[in-house]
Amino acid sequence: MNWSDAHNVVEMLRQDTRLYLPTLSTRLGFSCSRVEHLLNQLVAYLPRDECYLEVGVLHGRTLEAASINNDEKTLIGCDPCIKYGPLSLPLSLPPNVIFLQQSYQDVSFPAPIGVVFYDADHGEYETAEFFRLIEPSLADEAVVVLDDWDRVSVRAGAFKGTDCDPRWRLLREMPEYTDGNGAPHWFGYFFGVGIWGFKR
Repeated sequence: MNWSDAHNVVEMLRQDTRLYLPTLSTRLGFSCSRVEHLLNQLVAYLPRDECYLEVGVLHGRTLEAASINNDEKTLIGCDPCIKYGPLSLPLSLPPNVIFLQQSYQDVSFPAPIGVVFYDADHGEYETAEFFRLIEPSLADEAVVVLDDWDRVSVRAGAFKGTDCDPRWRLLREMPEYTDGNGAPHWFGYFFGVGIWGFKR
């Protein structure tokens, strides 16, 4: 996915000054409608020969939201469903969405990954490892949306995982300035997201 397309999506959303964007999914989840719209529009720009990956799916709220009106795109969600148990399995996903009850490290992807939404373990080590381990599966130009950007551990892990690799660049920040502990502002990005670009 071209970085310029990601910038276009962010700017489009910044210009939408509605206090609340309508939700795209009615599933349970810990995300907000603005993140849903961000992911949905990124997938809309995604080339057909690339796929979308979501790491950390829970009930599938953001995965479903990303798929709406993107029927010709391939979306993959990976979650071993350990943290919240089998009741968190996402059921009845659209036909172009593949859910795998396993870790992303164990998956062979059918196409290069152009967009990733990482919403799994937000520890510093795990976040840094994600950047290192996902790189071989990425398209030549790709975008990673990193959830819970306001958490110190997430930012520290992202910088640790990318500092020694000049192919990574922080493209955009949409923070909430809550450090992931206070009540979210529903008109914002729910504890923030950081958008990273990767280019070979």
